[in-house]
Amino acid sequence: MAIQGSRIYHCNSNCSDLDVAVAFYEALGLRRVLRTVPSKNQSGEAFGLDEVAWDAWIMHSDDGLDGLSLDLLEWKTPLPTGSAPGLNGDPGYNRLMLTTPDLDATIERAVAAGGTLVGGPVDVEAGEDRPRLAMVLDPDGIPVQLLAADKTSIAQVVVNCADIDESLAYYRDVMGLTPQFDIAEMIWTKELFGTATDIRVRATILADEGSVFTVALVQWLDPAPKSAVRVRSANELGIFRMAWSTTDCAADEAVIRSAGSTPFVPTDELSVGDEFPLLLVLFWPGPNGECLELIETTDRSGAL
Repeated sequence: MAIQGSRIYHCNSNCSDLDVAVAFYEALGLRRVLRTVPSKNQSGEAFGLDEVAWDAWIMHSDDGLDGLSLDLLEWKTPLPTGSAPGLNGDPGYNRLMLTTPDLDATIERAVAAGGTLVGGPVDVEAGEDRPRLAMVLDPDGIPVQLLAADKTSIAQVVVNCADIDESLAYYRDVMGLTPQFDIAEMIWTKELFGTATDIRVRATILADEGSVFTVALVQWLDPAPKSAVRVRSANELGIFRMAWSTTDCAADEAVIRSAGSTPFVPTDELSVGDEFPLLLVLFWPGPNGECLELIETTDRSGAL
């Protein structure tokens, strides 16, 4: 049984300096639409933390509300820690893929805004198509894959899997995503990843029926991952969580628990700012340690 969550609402990425990070993602073509700054510290149990406070911008692409939002967040309590995952096969969230109508100009703007070009632009074999790709790191070292297309879109998140068959079953049967093709073995060019050799993986893509966003599940075969599954702390740099909107968080929590997943705490209230409604939220680790989230908007005041 799958959750009733209607769609993937946002993907959260933790940064060390919000102004610097926002400037970088604006250089990629995203725009600021909503700032969330709770007026005081609050319980962080839902995140697996003691007490929390943050400053964040919700950013959109050309897709607007039909696409994924990027929740770009700088932790204030506790402060940011750790480092972003590298371009390797370690389980968990690895990178976002953004499309852009002018790949060369976007790369130039990204580097000028503090990013680093890892590889590309390069044309790759993908069935009948030859997509043109590049890989950059944001100012915190978080990988972003760029794809030449006709518009700017937050198109995909890449989740590295310890066991792709297990992950596919979870995202399909519990999270309600739709596989776009069977798991296939493929070779990724070293020119994109800045590696000495090509990379052999098993991969598939799942669609979110509520938006234009997709989730790529990838298991690295050669080279194999060096690290085991680990649940990252909510304030570590890099992509931390992906959130589904729902109208009944408690009912979806029962689905999550029946699937064998254990939330950090039961469904709890969260303020994202005094001028916004309170949220009901649930956080739990997915099959690769990646944090998944449910969000239900209430009709109560956002002030705690």
